[in-house]
Amino acid sequence: MSMPPTPKKNDAPKAEGFRGQRLVVLPAGVRERLRAHPLLRGLLVTDAGVFPHAAAHLIERPGGAPTTLLLLCTAGRGWVRLADGGTLPVRAGSLAWLPSGQAHAYGADAGEPWSVEWVHVTGDEVGAWAELLQLPAGGGVVSLDAETATRIGLGGAWEHLERGYSLANLVAAGTVLRSALSAFGRGLAMPGKPGGRSAMERVAASAEWMKEHLVKPMRLRELATLAGLSVPHYSALFRLHTGFAPIDWLIRLRIQRACQLLDTTDAPVRAVGEQAGFGDAYYFARSFRRVMGVSPRAYRKVKKG
Repeated sequence: MSMPPTPKKNDAPKAEGFRGQRLVVLPAGVRERLRAHPLLRGLLVTDAGVFPHAAAHLIERPGGAPTTLLLLCTAGRGWVRLADGGTLPVRAGSLAWLPSGQAHAYGADAGEPWSVEWVHVTGDEVGAWAELLQLPAGGGVVSLDAETATRIGLGGAWEHLERGYSLANLVAAGTVLRSALSAFGRGLAMPGKPGGRSAMERVAASAEWMKEHLVKPMRLRELATLAGLSVPHYSALFRLHTGFAPIDWLIRLRIQRACQLLDTTDAPVRAVGEQAGFGDAYYFARSFRRVMGVSPRAYRKVKKG
């Protein structure tokens, strides 16, 4: 692995002080007072900013940071170094994820300095967001095309912090960041990425397979294996694709099929359940009521259309 480029001799490395920069740091007292609030303990933005054309930008943290850092490159180039010593290139459209408590370093390219949006975050959701973005525990870099990534940005979280440290502003900063990360995750999951079928394409294919094999017994681990993914990764992407956990979605597909049979045939309720993939009549009735709010018999009596 090649070493990161060094700044030009006439450019002393610096952490901040770039023309046009914006930077907001949440006071420690405010952070400690509000971090356990029900609306903030999932995701709290503690620092945020924008560094345009950050020539000679260089940060080294041998002991890591107490919060997780997200760096989005919107122009130019740079690099990040992870705790394992690996150095990864960063280009326009790249999102670098540097986990809390892990040694890291990062800096701008000497010849084509980056422009970056960045946020420091903490909270119970941080690990789940990294998983959604298909990032390993040690951090890494994921990329979209520069135009898409720049349009998404990091939600302008710093703008909300600039308005003050009220609960509403901090909740707004977390909300816009969630929206940005969701959009980034959807972008990463779009079909057509190089290297064969993307993870999301395989998840989508498994969902179609489920539709075609409703009566077949299915287990979560088998579905994940079918998509070539770990169970946590598969579950996270499946929820992004359908809005439901895999088995919950399968149950709803089966209930949908049962509704069609109840509406178009005179088959006994037990037979309808079996034809929809439910081997146990009691489980079918209970699942049907949970999803539809009424029993299968009551549903059949309702006039439709």
